[in-house]
Amino acid sequence: MRTFISSIIVCALLGLAGFQAQASALSETLQTASNLDLANHPTWRKLLHYEGNAKTSVVLTDDFFLSPDGKRNSAAELTATIEAYFSPWGKDTNAHARCRFPARYFWLSKQLALPDYNLREEKCQSLENWALFNSVKSVSLLLVSGYFGNPASTFGHSLLKLNTDSADDRSGLFDLTLSYGALVPENENAFRYVLRGLFGGYQAGFSDKYFYTQDLVYSRTEFRDIWEYRLALTDDERRLLILHIWEIVGRKFTYYFLEKNCAFRLAELLELVVEGDLLRDNGRFWYIPVEVFHQLKDADKLRQDTRGVRLIESVRFIPSSQRVLFHQLKRLPPEALETFNAIVRDGVVSIPAHLEKLTLDQQILVLDSLLAYQQYRLIAAEPDPPRDIREAKDQILLARLQLPPRAAAPVEIPELPSPAEGSRPMEFGASVVTEKNKEPFLRLNWSPFKQELTGQNSLEGDEIVVLDFAIGVFEDQDGAFLDRFDLIRVLNLNTLSTPVEEESPLSWRVRVGVDRADHKEDDRYDGVVSFGVGRAAKWRGTVTTYGLVDVAGHTLDPYVRLRPHAGLVFDWGATRAWLYAGVESTDYNLEFSEVWGGKIQRKLTDRSAVYVEVSNEDTKRAAVGMNWYW
Repeated sequence: MRTFISSIIVCALLGLAGFQAQASALSETLQTASNLDLANHPTWRKLLHYEGNAKTSVVLTDDFFLSPDGKRNSAAELTATIEAYFSPWGKDTNAHARCRFPARYFWLSKQLALPDYNLREEKCQSLENWALFNSVKSVSLLLVSGYFGNPASTFGHSLLKLNTDSADDRSGLFDLTLSYGALVPENENAFRYVLRGLFGGYQAGFSDKYFYTQDLVYSRTEFRDIWEYRLALTDDERRLLILHIWEIVGRKFTYYFLEKNCAFRLAELLELVVEGDLLRDNGRFWYIPVEVFHQLKDADKLRQDTRGVRLIESVRFIPSSQRVLFHQLKRLPPEALETFNAIVRDGVVSIPAHLEKLTLDQQILVLDSLLAYQQYRLIAAEPDPPRDIREAKDQILLARLQLPPRAAAPVEIPELPSPAEGSRPMEFGASVVTEKNKEPFLRLNWSPFKQELTGQNSLEGDEIVVLDFAIGVFEDQDGAFLDRFDLIRVLNLNTLSTPVEEESPLSWRVRVGVDRADHKEDDRYDGVVSFGVGRAAKWRGTVTTYGLVDVAGHTLDPYVRLRPHAGLVFDWGATRAWLYAGVESTDYNLEFSEVWGGKIQRKLTDRSAVYVEVSNEDTKRAAVGMNWYW
């Protein structure tokens, strides 16, 4: 009995000593953290999502904080986080703070001596299974091109991707990606969607999915190109970033379409491992995806200058499935392409009749192309593709299996430069304008987003301009006047020139704005809403031609006008030019007058360009000016 009692006493004394040692370690750790002022360290505040000098975290989810005051008090959250580290493990070990907030403890372990700290804690099985500690080799930031089918996607999208570089998955389709988006109810009214998106009416969050799900949506359904920026992070930088992604997936934020959007939140994440606040510091009330990549290039230069190493390891172009298909069809000889379109037009029952006139090699080319086309249509029609498409694909596959096997030649697709390789989207310009029978005047123009035909950020001739103001000032008059205003101006030139049945070859444009009209020396203003359709083609990669017919509504007589016109766009690298000519109806009897104009612009630096433009819109005019981009 005495031995038993003695054992109990010894165990109690050992337990008390252990408790006292742990309490001493906790007290010492808290004191060291206080002495180092870790609660106000920029990285700690970023881990809690305190933006800049804000006194409140932007995370809305309560369980993101261990302290009841953690959302408003970074010091209280630091204390609670350190105390939680020393707390005993419960039955559900994955619920312990060490497993829920591994990035906090990883960072704290670099600042403090945390007893028994391990980056990979065996008890955190959920984290261990998700984080792929042994598999992730690098991190990439993805820029997705714009999509006109959704207002929130017009200016593009951005994603983060964790690369495993698996030998059996060279495209990275099973790599994990991180996306940020608004939580929008199904069948939300478009007007309500835009209004709430602008003024913070939606919550938003991060979600992690395999890259193939993103590729399915962006590349294969919406036909959007992607540019992958692989980042050269150190092991510790990569670990901190990945561990913090684990912490924030599923947490809620407030969504703002213009600023606190996907681009902003991913830039905020990357600032955990990129010096300073370079990626979000654009000084504006909006933030679009391409901004991240312009800022990323600046951060890359800074890292090279200060540390002698690069931040951007490489940039890879991932073409849309539509671009891949059309380049594949371009390889078909004229007779084979004609047969391909005939089968698409007449249906798969016509395959034997159409193929019999071709050689064996041509038959294989046509059937391989038809399989690629049906697969393209199937995926584009997800999640409920029509049954006839599936059946057509099966019939084509059956016909192909009756011919000898043959390896398909790889499709060579010219790389499209990233939008971030061009000029920045916001433009300020100054020019001198001369008009017939009027004194020259100074014109100042500004747009928060301008991707125009003659700009260095225009891809394949497409144009999108938003809130484009042009203000004129006469030297001998007081005040200023509105010379022109475009609420929005879009030109979509479809230059994938291979003619394919059932695929629209049309190009289109839309404009909503206000023009200054010349009328007996007095300025009047004409509101314009116009829409045009036509065709376009690209020649040798440097010249694009198009023809459009516009129908426009005006606030000045004639209130409805037609404008058939043609245009030429020249891309000579640092110099780009645009010329157009046509006619516009002047009354309802279809009397027409000539309209013509053009602009040539020369890049000086990444941030500036000079230009000359002429036109006879309302009155003959010419301008010489300079643009600055930032």
